[in-house]
This record gives sequence, C-alpha cells and structure tokens, in this order.
Amino acid sequence: MLPPAQWGMSWVSEGRLWVTVACKKAEETKHENRMPLILLTKVCILFLVLVTAHTLTVETPAKELQVARGSNATLRCQFNTDAAVTSGDFVVWRKINSVDDAVTRYFDGLVQYGKGYEDRIRFTGKLESGDISITINEVTMEDNGTYACSVRLRNDPPRQSAVTSLFVLIAPSKPECKIVGTAEYGQTINLTCISHEGSPKPTYSWQSFDVQHEPRVLQTTKGEQITLKNISADTSGFYICTSTNIVGKESCNMTVSVVPPSMNIALYAGIIGGAVAAIVVIGIIAYCCCCRGDKNTDYEMTETKDANEFSQRNPTENQRAKDDNEDE
Repeated sequence: MLPPAQWGMSWVSEGRLWVTVACKKAEETKHENRMPLILLTKVCILFLVLVTAHTLTVETPAKELQVARGSNATLRCQFNTDAAVTSGDFVVWRKINSVDDAVTRYFDGLVQYGKGYEDRIRFTGKLESGDISITINEVTMEDNGTYACSVRLRNDPPRQSAVTSLFVLIAPSKPECKIVGTAEYGQTINLTCISHEGSPKPTYSWQSFDVQHEPRVLQTTKGEQITLKNISADTSGFYICTSTNIVGKESCNMTVSVVPPSMNIALYAGIIGGAVAAIVVIGIIAYCCCCRGDKNTDYEMTETKDANEFSQRNPTENQRAKDDNEDE
C-alpha cells in the first residue's frame, strides 16, 4: 500500500490507466453497438479532463500591506494542491524587478536567502498546512515594492504565483523653506518648501500672517512652491508651510521683509565700509608725514643751538683770529 503522501499521485496514475483501458475496450466494440459507444466516448473525455486537471492554487489574502519604517512586515501567502509534495518541490519569494530572489525554501527544509535578506527574513507560516507567509524584520525604504509568492510542485505543474505589495510608511521630515528672489518693491519672489523624506509622498499647504500676526488669504495654498508677484510692504509677514502624509506632519516658518530698492542694506554697507577704510589709510599716511616733518625741524633747531653755544664758549679764540686778520 502506498504512503499517504503519495495517495494523490497513485489516484492520478490509476485513473489514467482505467480511462485508457476503458477507451481501448470501447474502440474494439465500436461496430457492435453505436449508441453505447458515443456515450462511453463522452465519459472517456470527461474523465481524461478531470484526471489531468491541475489543482495547484496560490493566493495572497491581502494585495497591499502598509507598515511603518522600522517595524516588522508579514507578507501572507497560501497554496493548495491535491497532488503529492516531494522534497524537491520549493517555494520562492521574490521582489518584482529585483535581480535576486528574496528567499527560497525547499520542502525538505533547506532555505536559501538572497543578498541583503540574511537574518532579516523568515518563514512564519505552517508549511504543512499550505501557509508559506514570510516576515521581514525592521523594514526600510528599500523594502518598498511588489513581491511575488511562487510554488513549484513536480506532481502539479506548472508553477503558480500570486503578488502582494508592501508600502513602507515614513512621516515627513522637517521641510526646508527658502525665499527665491529679491524681496524688494515690485519684484516677484518664490517661496519653496520640501521634505526630503516621506512615504507616501507628502502634500504641502501654506498659511500666512501679516506683521500684526493677523491671518490673511493667499492666492495659492497648495504645492511645494507659491509665487508672490509685484510685492510691496503689505507682502511682508510670516509664511508657514506644512508637509503632511498619513503618518504625520512637519512644518517650517519663514519671514518675508519687503524693502524699497533704495534700502539695499548690503550695497550701502559696502560703500560705507570702503569709505571708512579709505579715511583710516589717509589718516595713517598723514600722521606718518607729520611725524617725519617734526623730527626734521627738531634736528635743525638742535644744530643751530649747538653752534650758538659753541660761539659763546670760545669768544677769545674768535677775537684772536679776527685781530690776526687785521694785522695782516
């Protein structure tokens, strides 16, 4: 007697043999009675269809799964068959558009992991009952995608598959806000806001308050960018951008101060700074020149004074020289 694991295959083989014998016997007696032959032929065709029909089915109960980043994700899959399962049969989980399989499990217990899935993925269902679900630990954005669950049975070909999608959810990161353009009267500026992280992709909304902190209406309140045209003093105030998805929200604030073109602070600061520097340099040069002139004057006065003192100390010698000149 065959073991239970091979009952399905035995039934298929014996059924085919019975149909083959019955149909052959009908062929031999076709000239004796035509009506029974027609009936028996129909029966043969029906049994051949039933015996050779494939019974393997693969299903994923949920077509979509949403999990927050860092959590564990269980992808569920179930297969059913009336055929016998052998040790060479296997189950494969694969991420669509990926080069490598995520994980392969043979019915003899061997498990093979794809690159990047070692120690991150495991079978969590009861294989003997047809549950071939897997769990991915601590999912990341790289795990986003569609996964195919496939089963290959030698006694029930061909391979059958089902798919399910995994969406990793991430709250928006704090958006980065910028003012693009020059905030001067009559100009056009753009206010931009973007979160560099967020799954699903965040949506953006805007609010504005004047300098008195009173709310005011904006022509555009949605999108990563709003445009302010022909700006004036009334445009000045506070602008708030909020980035939102189903996980959470974050916001950023910016202050817009519109000034007249004549109040270009940076330009005038540069001019003033240059003028001050020039004055300082001129002052240093003038000081050096004055000091040098004072030193020369002091030197000349010192020489004159020394000459006078020398004359006063030696009047006799001077007189003597004068008398000698007169005698000659």
